[in-house]
Amino acid sequence: MVSNSSQRIVLELPPDTAFLPATVAATENACKVFGLDGGKTLRLALAVEEFFAYLCRHAGREEPIRLTLSQGGTFARADFRFRAGEVNLRALNFAASVDLEEEGGAELGLLVAARTTDRCDLERSGPDVFHLRAEVDRSYPKGEPITAAQQLAPPLRLDHAPASGALQHAALLAAGRYPTRLRPNSFSQPARFADMVAAGQYHALLALDAADRPAGLLCWRDSGRRAVVFSGPYVFDPAHAAETARLLTEGFLSRVARTEALCAYSERPTADLPQGWFESLGSLTLHCLESSPEGEAVDQPAHFRHLREDAGAAIWAHADLHPFLRREYDRLAFSRDVLAAAPTDPARLPAYSLLATSLDRARGLAVLRPLLDGRDLQANLAAHVASISEQGLRDILLHLDLSEPWQGALAPALAACGFEPRLVLPHAGKSDILVCQHVSGHC
Repeated sequence: MVSNSSQRIVLELPPDTAFLPATVAATENACKVFGLDGGKTLRLALAVEEFFAYLCRHAGREEPIRLTLSQGGTFARADFRFRAGEVNLRALNFAASVDLEEEGGAELGLLVAARTTDRCDLERSGPDVFHLRAEVDRSYPKGEPITAAQQLAPPLRLDHAPASGALQHAALLAAGRYPTRLRPNSFSQPARFADMVAAGQYHALLALDAADRPAGLLCWRDSGRRAVVFSGPYVFDPAHAAETARLLTEGFLSRVARTEALCAYSERPTADLPQGWFESLGSLTLHCLESSPEGEAVDQPAHFRHLREDAGAAIWAHADLHPFLRREYDRLAFSRDVLAAAPTDPARLPAYSLLATSLDRARGLAVLRPLLDGRDLQANLAAHVASISEQGLRDILLHLDLSEPWQGALAPALAACGFEPRLVLPHAGKSDILVCQHVSGHC
């Protein structure tokens, strides 16, 4: 089945390696349509080949494996939907090592697939239904940041549907004026940022002067089901900074207030955010790599604002997290039922856990997300901390979705590996997201 409007191809395949050539051929042909170059096409095709070969051995036999190939604007994605009572995908872990003799080295293919793609993810959509995804980004040239300040000619106005060229210009101006920790990485690849906006991955507002020159930029995206996360505001002429920031923030709040989002938050608002318009969520301790190769530790605040009344929610958390969560929920006036999450009996857990790892080398930042629980979770997490630190990344965060009892129950393992709770991001996942930060010198 092919959908031209969404550039999506869906294949239903028997779990039989005889269909492997057809699977790879479909991926290669789809990637050409999706705009991937030859090297990137081979990377996704290799991942599809290895994933399908592995699932032919381990997925259930009662129904086909469904492969969806899609174009995400700036990337191509392969999504395998399959049934399985239990999955062992430990080779997809960033810190994974495999035994070449185990199962004839079958895990080596998964390890190779994870290393050749830009992102791998796993989602459980039912008791025994999984989605295994791999993504490869399109290639974009880097741009040269513009460091000279704009000299604007008022009056200023908002552009709610900025053209690609204007977005690229604004991204380069922001890259020249703001440190890496305060802006999306796509600003350094301005054509990619413009394509992300065109594809709906980001939304953006521009402030323009009387000569249609960029005066400022604010961008945002959906986070979870009922929140938006924003970056900015970025202003390009110090003489009009307050006016530009106010114009952008008013326009942003007006836009998102018409959506179903309950709140807006940012883990990297700039100092130009109008004072008193947002409330503090707390802060993270991050390293500013622009100051030195080691990076000077800086306090990075996080802010949020309700867009409509929050009717409350129930979240799950281990007893060790209750003091922090109750203090934060009381301070922020969030109505939450904090339910006790007890660790799963090890006898009922699979042997191996799985963590998603997002590396932001430009900011020296890694973000971990638990995907599958397992008896080895603490050891796996410790191995990830060690591997990430060896790569030279100083800042390590871990996001827990508190809608999942098993994630809320991971507090003892996190504490043993040096993670401390720092922020609650309201409605940022299926429910609230708890951001834990690794304390240097632990684990």
